[in-house]
Amino acid sequence: MGLLTTREGQPSYALEVDNVSVFVTVQGGHLTATFRQKGGEVSPFFVSPWWQEAIPEGLPECLTVLRGDFFCLPFGANEEPYQGEAHPPHGKTANACWDLVSLDRREGNAELTLSMDLDPNHGSVEKKISLSAGEPLIYQNHIVHDYNGNSPLGYHPILQFPDRPGAGIIDISQPVTGFTAPVPVENPANRGYSLLQPNTEITGRSKVPCIDGTYIDLTRYPVPKGYEDIVIFINDASKTFTYTAASFPEEGYLYFQLKDPKVLSETMFWLSNGGRHYPPWNGRVNSVLGMEEITAFFHYGLKASVEANFFQEKGFKSCLQMDGNNSTEIKLIMGVVSVEKGFEGVRDIVKKNESAVTILGKRGEEIDVPCRVDFLT
Repeated sequence: MGLLTTREGQPSYALEVDNVSVFVTVQGGHLTATFRQKGGEVSPFFVSPWWQEAIPEGLPECLTVLRGDFFCLPFGANEEPYQGEAHPPHGKTANACWDLVSLDRREGNAELTLSMDLDPNHGSVEKKISLSAGEPLIYQNHIVHDYNGNSPLGYHPILQFPDRPGAGIIDISQPVTGFTAPVPVENPANRGYSLLQPNTEITGRSKVPCIDGTYIDLTRYPVPKGYEDIVIFINDASKTFTYTAASFPEEGYLYFQLKDPKVLSETMFWLSNGGRHYPPWNGRVNSVLGMEEITAFFHYGLKASVEANFFQEKGFKSCLQMDGNNSTEIKLIMGVVSVEKGFEGVRDIVKKNESAVTILGKRGEEIDVPCRVDFLT
């Protein structure tokens, strides 16, 4: 595989090892991947259906490229300027071009390093994506240099689920609590629709209240079609690492993410299931779930995350404080493993030793996965 290729219409950096191939768009640094396992190839990430269409004028590059996972700084819509700063949705890191620094291949391993200068007062970001032979994983590290101040930030993995109700089982480390968005994500006057009761604390993921008095089960996805919603869960910062997982027993695989909750404090789910009927969505993005590992006040951006909000009132972080004299590292591990058709989801993911974690299934399964989880800390 050459270093540069075209993937779904976007010039992309490419790297691979024996069982994983990764593609990172030059524009925005959006990552997709193919995992090779005993049942064949798995490509779990979403790619927007408009990738080969004429794009409406004025659409942010983030939406033009939209696919897979991308790093956001500052995370969120960023619709309101803050102290004279105006940012595109999810920041320059999700929209602008990334420069190649190096691609290192040795002993079956591969590491891609890219870089981007931020605005003059905000330093730079180094993107490192690493693959290791024999590990069904992607290691990501974004190193922020010379950034002095507070900002929401995080990763934005977007998965494409099978288009049938409840096809995927969603499991997360036991959270401190969770919340629906303060206001509905969409407005019918703008041809967008939301279902969940806004401004509500989530006491159980299996019974989340809706605006019509019904409930939906957020331990499975897709949920009822025709809506766009967001929920967020506060991670337990006392844990060494936390996990988010989506199991697809009928398809024979499990996707999971690992992170340090002291750095990335929340897990936000973006439920995109046919609820947007304006361009470029046009009602055709269905069974898509963003599994976003962040420190932010929902999806609102810099101003809402840095200024007073109810997260801060409750003692939860809504932005990360960065010292311009030191670099800040934000890390994420993503992986795919095979599961049997009777698999009922993840009970926990624990460290086995320095080179492996064990995925504990709800029926007593123990799946050992080669993984250097200490990378996170």
